[in-house]
Amino acid sequence: MKFKMLGMAMVLALAGCASFPGEQVAETTLPTMSSYQQRPGVFVDFTFYQGEAGSTKAVEVPQGRDMLKPQLEAALRDSGMFSRYTLDQFQKQPGDYTLKLSVYNSGSAGAAMVSGMITGFTLGIIPGSAKDEYTMTLQVLDEQGQAIKVGENQDSVRTWMGLVFIPMMAHTPADAVNDSFRRQFNALLKQLLDQQVLKYAQGRSLLMRG
Repeated sequence: MKFKMLGMAMVLALAGCASFPGEQVAETTLPTMSSYQQRPGVFVDFTFYQGEAGSTKAVEVPQGRDMLKPQLEAALRDSGMFSRYTLDQFQKQPGDYTLKLSVYNSGSAGAAMVSGMITGFTLGIIPGSAKDEYTMTLQVLDEQGQAIKVGENQDSVRTWMGLVFIPMMAHTPADAVNDSFRRQFNALLKQLLDQQVLKYAQGRSLLMRG
């Protein structure tokens, strides 16, 4: 049985796969923050789960968090919204806001396995696919620890397997997941600005808290 599964994995690798984001969340253009000399610092409490959003059965997956951490740091840096940011709780400074960012992957592992087996048994002639569905939520914690919900959104990544997808193998799963994550997070940052949960001050004015 182990050799059979290994053989199927090799067939899928040779057959080729390509991943594409669902693009359910459109590209978001964040406003320039260059005129704001007073910007808040934030600690981002980022957690990745396997399961439905808000479900008590959702399981924390540290590997998913670690995979997306570079993309999150790049998005925070490129936004220009914060004077400083950290993902390390021990580096949080007095006065920093806490952003609670959660990502839930509720894709069906069972359906993906069946689809992959069919593709493997037909040597890649019959294509298969697997769909990961992502829900991202964002909350802000004030100085008293009270949570203010900013919002949530959903996107997906579908991975196709089969001989026909060999020319599209440059569309890797990692690239698709990173693209989906970036669009989802930027959309929530825009909501954060629109709701004025964090307020910014120009010039020498003091930073106002929301």
